[in-house]
Amino acid sequence: MRLRSIELTNVRRFAGKRARLSGIGDGITVLSEPNEFGKSTFFDAIHAVFFERYGSRNAAIKALQPHAGGAPEAAVEVELPEGRFRIAKRWISKPQAQVLDATGRLIAQADEAEAWIDRLMGGGLAGPSGLLWVRQGLMGLESDDKREKERDLTARRDLLSSVAGEIDLMTGGRRMDAVIDRVAEALAKLATATRRPKAGGEWARALDEAAALAAEEAVLRPRAERLSGDLARRTEVNRTLTRLTDPADAAARAQALTDAQAAHQAALAHQAQVTQAETALRLARLDADRLRQEIAAAETLAARVAAAQTALAKADDAAAAARVRADDLGQRDRAATGAAEALAHQTCDLRSRLQAATRAETAQAAKAQAEDLQRRLDRATGLQTSLDQTRAQRARITVTARMIEAADKAQSALDLARARAEAQAVTIEARPDGAPAMLNGAALPDGPVPILTVTDLTLPGFGSLRIDPVAARSGDGIAQAEQALARLLAEAQAESLPATRAQWAEAQRLEAEAKQAAALLAEVAPEGLDALRTALARAETLAADAPEATGDAASVAAALAQAEAAEQSARAATKAAHDLSVQAGEARAAAEANRASADRHLAAALSEAGDPATLAARIADLKAREPALADAVTTAARALETLRAAAPDLATAEARLTRAKGAVDQARAAEQKAREELASLNATIAALAEEGIEERLATIAGDRAEAEARAARYDSEVRALTRLKRALDEARTKARDAYFGPVLRELQPLLAILHPGAQLTIDDTSLLPATLTRNGQPEALEILSGGTREQVAILTRLAFARLFAASGRSVPVILDDALVHSDDDRIEAMFDALHRTARDQQILVLTCRQRAFAALGGERAEVALEDI
Repeated sequence: MRLRSIELTNVRRFAGKRARLSGIGDGITVLSEPNEFGKSTFFDAIHAVFFERYGSRNAAIKALQPHAGGAPEAAVEVELPEGRFRIAKRWISKPQAQVLDATGRLIAQADEAEAWIDRLMGGGLAGPSGLLWVRQGLMGLESDDKREKERDLTARRDLLSSVAGEIDLMTGGRRMDAVIDRVAEALAKLATATRRPKAGGEWARALDEAAALAAEEAVLRPRAERLSGDLARRTEVNRTLTRLTDPADAAARAQALTDAQAAHQAALAHQAQVTQAETALRLARLDADRLRQEIAAAETLAARVAAAQTALAKADDAAAAARVRADDLGQRDRAATGAAEALAHQTCDLRSRLQAATRAETAQAAKAQAEDLQRRLDRATGLQTSLDQTRAQRARITVTARMIEAADKAQSALDLARARAEAQAVTIEARPDGAPAMLNGAALPDGPVPILTVTDLTLPGFGSLRIDPVAARSGDGIAQAEQALARLLAEAQAESLPATRAQWAEAQRLEAEAKQAAALLAEVAPEGLDALRTALARAETLAADAPEATGDAASVAAALAQAEAAEQSARAATKAAHDLSVQAGEARAAAEANRASADRHLAAALSEAGDPATLAARIADLKAREPALADAVTTAARALETLRAAAPDLATAEARLTRAKGAVDQARAAEQKAREELASLNATIAALAEEGIEERLATIAGDRAEAEARAARYDSEVRALTRLKRALDEARTKARDAYFGPVLRELQPLLAILHPGAQLTIDDTSLLPATLTRNGQPEALEILSGGTREQVAILTRLAFARLFAASGRSVPVILDDALVHSDDDRIEAMFDALHRTARDQQILVLTCRQRAFAALGGERAEVALEDI
């Protein structure tokens, strides 16, 4: 059997779509797509087509449903020696199964199609599929599912037995099987498959009786032991109480507490003296710092007075020189100003004549400008009117993008609710052979009709039926979805979802027209209509106010230029003279200001410092006091150091006080607890002594010993039968080397590609590789790296695939995201192994590692999508 194409409809992420995987060749075919493309979906769908009944609704089938619901469909095109066939299945809603030949002729359907598939798969290829079809995330050779593990073991055993046909001869044949069966039957009467006592058997009954007696003995023995323990405990409690109430011990604890309290008080008093000494040291240091600050401030004042006196003398000399220079430059400034004013009168007359000539020319230009502005204003007015109308039309449409999105979601919810209701609904189909049936008063239409509400069905010649599909009506949410959609359509002021979309399209068209009109208006009147009207009025005013021309503007302008040049030269000379005069005045003012400032600084310094002689005497007095304050700081520091050196350990005193208090409190609490426990023990001992527990315990112990002896005999028998069965199995196991020859012959060349010279050992129980020997060192597969285990598992699957093909049961190898743990070198070697096997074996590789599997080669499958 070879796969040729796979087609999925409404499966998982392909909700509402049809996905077709084609281009599957005879050798290696690769589907290399990113994560969440749907590769594992194709894998699960293939498995469902071959091994899940079309009427099944188990977890594997429900997992194929998309979130939106509906009926998943899958079809596989296979090539057999008889030709090509298409196997198609539909699950959940209107389930069906069909097999069609290459011409499209229906070969089988429903249960006949399932039987056809069973015959195709040989009635047992679920095992081969588990061996050769590797699901995503499966790194080893066996699934964790117990049922799948047993099924795969049976498939391997059957395959190897069919290849090594002499198995019966080598193990003793049917007689060995009969002996093993009799041993197993004897074991089954006494024990389970895990060698535990079988429920209802003699061994189990003996154990149950012994357990019941042991349980009763276990209940009584603690009570007897408790009686003995309570007597011993009462003696111990009396001794403890005597010790706790001893007067000498109590007096010693009280004296220790008194001594600890006195030591703690002494430590606290000394700590207070240390704190006072620390305060005295801080005050002495503050006095010394304050004296140093006063000395520094007095010396600073004396320096300021001397500096101010020197600055005042320099300022007086500079002010006298500035007054002489300012008087001379003032006279030069006044002479230059008179000459410049005469030239200014001449320039003013020429400027008036030029303005008159220029106004006449401006009026002509303004007339032409007014005509252009009038044309722009007319066009802008029309554009503004069109823009206002477009915006008014847009404002009347209330549909928004949010409403469209919400309405789409509401419609999807309604479609989903209806689809679920139809999937659960009662379905009737008209097949008239007489008068047509009537559905709620109307003729029943052709084809299947889902019944979602209470419906009356009229059958001519029979009567009428009332159909109440409670399952379809309960909790489907159709009414709620319709109400939600109606609310959104009312908010959008539309009758239907298409009408809402049409309104939104009209709104977008109007917005585009408004944007275009606004852009044109901005081109014609960038500052607005009012600015355009203002400019037009200004141009019209200029055009109307045109005076008589008094001469040629060019000749007047030339004469004015000469006059302005002469005036400018005169004014430049005047400005230069004036600037010098101003600068001299400013220099004079600055000199006077500096002299006044120096005078003020000297007065301020003298005001703050007082008489210089008095200030010098004060500085000397302060410096004379400095040694005494330094001695006071030294004395205070020594006193503090002395107190700290003699200070007792306050933390130790507190710890001793806490310990003494704890000893007194614990002794008091222990005495109270001992008295309470003694009273409780006396009461318990009195109650248990009256029950005669020892006699009852002896009787039950004898009965228990007898039941345990019977159970031990049955246990010996089970061990003997188990040992016999093991010996028989070992005898048959020694002959199983013939089993492993075929698979090792296929596996060894593949293993040599990856690990030259390595050998695999196959476990005779699981019939799977158990150890890998490299360089003479055997290694269990469990301790190998994840990548190596995965590589060995895939090589073993390739070997089994070749054995299946040799036995006439060719099955494609399908690898879903395999070799995820292989490094670059080993993955290249694995690609070689795949190509070696693919010479006569179909292999389909599904992977998301596009770059890593680019070197695999082979044919590239394609997936085409279309809406349904």
